[in-house]
Amino acid sequence: MPPFPLGVTYGVYFLSTVLCAILWGVFCVQTFSYYTRYIRDDRWLKTTVAIIFMMNAAQTMLIMHGAYAYLVIHYEDFSFFEMVLPVSSTGFLLSALVSVCVQGIFVVKAQRLSETRSRVLPSLWIPLALFELGAAIYCVAESFQSGKNIFFTASLKAIVVSYLAVMAFVNIATAFFLAKYLRILHRQAMTFALSDMIYRLIVFSVLSGIWITLFAILDMVTYLGFPNTAVYVLFDLPLCSLYCNTLLVSLNSRDSGSAASIKELSTFKATSRPVIISMEREHSSNFSDDIESICMSDSDMV
Repeated sequence: MPPFPLGVTYGVYFLSTVLCAILWGVFCVQTFSYYTRYIRDDRWLKTTVAIIFMMNAAQTMLIMHGAYAYLVIHYEDFSFFEMVLPVSSTGFLLSALVSVCVQGIFVVKAQRLSETRSRVLPSLWIPLALFELGAAIYCVAESFQSGKNIFFTASLKAIVVSYLAVMAFVNIATAFFLAKYLRILHRQAMTFALSDMIYRLIVFSVLSGIWITLFAILDMVTYLGFPNTAVYVLFDLPLCSLYCNTLLVSLNSRDSGSAASIKELSTFKATSRPVIISMEREHSSNFSDDIESICMSDSDMV
């Protein structure tokens, strides 16, 4: 008798691999759209997106390699499924790096959108991010040392669960603060275009937090509730690509207009006073013909 159900284990791993490939394709399209539409974004942001793109690409290739090893080369070799693949463990570490990077971008975004430059969220996120990285590195090191899969190592169960719980909490906290600060800017918006853009950012911020939190919780629940299966893989492997896609959705949801007020949000910068927008409409009805200006001083910029 196999140590775990054959259909659930191999079937879920295959479905998870397909889902990761789909999310990777969507991420490629979103990345291309971002670099062609938002050429004026800060260099640090575009560089970070490029680094995240490369890490996600590497993680997706490692997942494909693991799927080929488990589902083709060692098919029905149940003992091998519990063994550690160096590429799989490296993929787990890359997933942790990507999650922390994406969380950091959202934290910076929330902090700069705050009128008072509140440091509550950064102060909360930094120690939790260090824990996530530390837990991932420790799990990978122990996995290499024991020669067993991270999720099949009993001594690492508490750390893995804590890692997923912290990830879910950070996502919820970040979505809450983003929605809070964007809501304040939404009330101060003086044009319909700016108000509509901020509203979309609020929606995407909340939805991104919900999706990643849902996958992290389901990953944790299936890992604890079905210890003799690999159901958890369906929610664990796509986490990295899901993080990347939620980041690009948030970045690409911004209006591509050239108004100075939109550029403020595009670069994650906000004024320390209400945004006042004056408009002079030409005879044309196109939005691109509007002349917009923001009353602010240079000392208010980050």
